[in-house]
Amino acid sequence: MRNSSTPGAPSRRDVLRVGAISAVGLALSARIFPASDRASAETSGPDLPPLAGPLRSAGVLAFGPDNVLFVGDITGAAVHAFALREKDLTPQTDVELGNFHNFEGRDLIRGLDQKLAALFGTTYDQIMVNDLAVHQPSQQIFISVERGRGKDAVPAIVKINHGNLEMLELDGIPHSQVTIPNEPDEKAMLEFEPQQTYAITDVKYYKGEIFVTGVSNQRFASTLHRIPYPFNNKVATCTVEIWHPVHGEFETRAPIIRQLIREVHGEPYLFAVYGCTPLVRFPLSSLKDGAHIRGDTIGELGYGSNPLDMLTFSDPFDHKEYLLVTIDVRSASRIAIADLESATPQPTGGSIDFGPGGLGRTQRDLPIRADHFAVLNPKWAVVIWRHPKTSYRMDVSTLTIPYFFERKDGMSEMNWPDGPDPFHYREHRNG
Repeated sequence: MRNSSTPGAPSRRDVLRVGAISAVGLALSARIFPASDRASAETSGPDLPPLAGPLRSAGVLAFGPDNVLFVGDITGAAVHAFALREKDLTPQTDVELGNFHNFEGRDLIRGLDQKLAALFGTTYDQIMVNDLAVHQPSQQIFISVERGRGKDAVPAIVKINHGNLEMLELDGIPHSQVTIPNEPDEKAMLEFEPQQTYAITDVKYYKGEIFVTGVSNQRFASTLHRIPYPFNNKVATCTVEIWHPVHGEFETRAPIIRQLIREVHGEPYLFAVYGCTPLVRFPLSSLKDGAHIRGDTIGELGYGSNPLDMLTFSDPFDHKEYLLVTIDVRSASRIAIADLESATPQPTGGSIDFGPGGLGRTQRDLPIRADHFAVLNPKWAVVIWRHPKTSYRMDVSTLTIPYFFERKDGMSEMNWPDGPDPFHYREHRNG
């Protein structure tokens, strides 16, 4: 599997760029297109409602209670909450996901970018797949997508319905939104890209609040917002800094890229991964409006790489829970949740240390190379990835938990018809 640097594939840094809805985009078709069908699509007439609804861009996704889908909208400087109705969801629990016993997943969509291009009436190089989220009760997969780049980008939310790609018509869905303050000006630059690219890096829901990470236009740019949901126009904002061992310095501008919240000995903590992959812990009690917080670095997972997704899963064999961080140019990192609870902070103030350090020394590598990753159910995960044998093709596929590899994509002694079978694969050939 190739990472997003494959020719023809957009880089991760392109994902959350400045964009606005074009007039043409407001007339996108609401038709359903089979995943195996046609290379081009018709656009609909002007009588259809705008599928983008209130979105000006479509970035990170997260589900909350009562079927609420949160969408990060950098161009609109907002997080949107769509309360999905029964008709917006189609149960996918009857979809065949693969052969769990044999570590053989299934391609749910082959050529995702090409099928999305057909749905949007464009070419695959104009498609940006920005995030993936799973509605757990129905196991329906939702994808945030943008057609085009820059000021003409058109946002949309697409769902997978039994192998078909289907636009989610956002107009008419009960909706609310909250403004994210102090977003960087669209002309403010980092060394290689606009600062606004990282204005909203992640959104997570926890016990009546959403936690929004990113950068602001303030002196201490790395920012975290705690926002009550349902929204009431209240936003608690704090700035966060960390000691980054690989850089040998305290850092106040690089943002949290991925986050999750877990309780440790009955107290909630926010665990975060930054670019260059330090793993950091913050007590939720310290994340107060106006505060400047220094997190505890508890692991250095590997320099020169960036986290893509961060989640937890339960191993069906040892019945233990693990943290999983997928990384763009390295194997994914697996760390026991019990180790998060006991990890001691790394010392600060030392010289540059390329590590790995802390929990990075005991992490287990998993062979995941996916642009986007989520858990479907206790046995299966879903990935959006570049197929390892046809790197031009973007697929939506399933992987078994807890090993997360696709046996048929490699070659080993066991692949021969009369080869060894130490794991008793052939007993489950059709199971």
